[in-house]
Amino acid sequence: MKRLMIGAALVLAACAAEAPIPGPGAAHVVVEVESTGGCAQMGPNCTRLVIFGDGTVEAYRLAVDGEALVDTGSIDPELVVELDRIVAVTDLDALRSRLPEVHCRGCFDGIDTTMTLAGDNGPVVFSSLDVELDSGEPVFAAAWAVAAAAQAATEIPILTR
Repeated sequence: MKRLMIGAALVLAACAAEAPIPGPGAAHVVVEVESTGGCAQMGPNCTRLVIFGDGTVEAYRLAVDGEALVDTGSIDPELVVELDRIVAVTDLDALRSRLPEVHCRGCFDGIDTTMTLAGDNGPVVFSSLDVELDSGEPVFAAAWAVAAAAQAATEIPILTR
């Protein structure tokens, strides 16, 4: 019986050690911002920024043959915590339904943006091809602030063909 109890305790301890402990600043992805389209005209200059809950930023260069991590950095975690808070209290489906449709975003500046937010039930994707990513909406204002800080914290040199 003693061996069984020790074995059970070891199994529980091993499971507890493997499970991440979520909480404020946990390193989960809070937002991804991907730019495609016109940014590829001179060379592979389209990007994807991945911002984690602890303020860590990963900057990727997108190319036809895949993506490559180009730089990492960090931003003020309070910006990310604020975005996470706003996302948590925002009904993202209702937000999507009230955003104006976009009829040819690429016709305006040639760059399309996809913003993926960490929603309660998994990632929620907003594309500038479908809706206006209106900075007048608190969730987008916070997401754009995080994205701007992430761009400033990382460097992706422009490439030409």
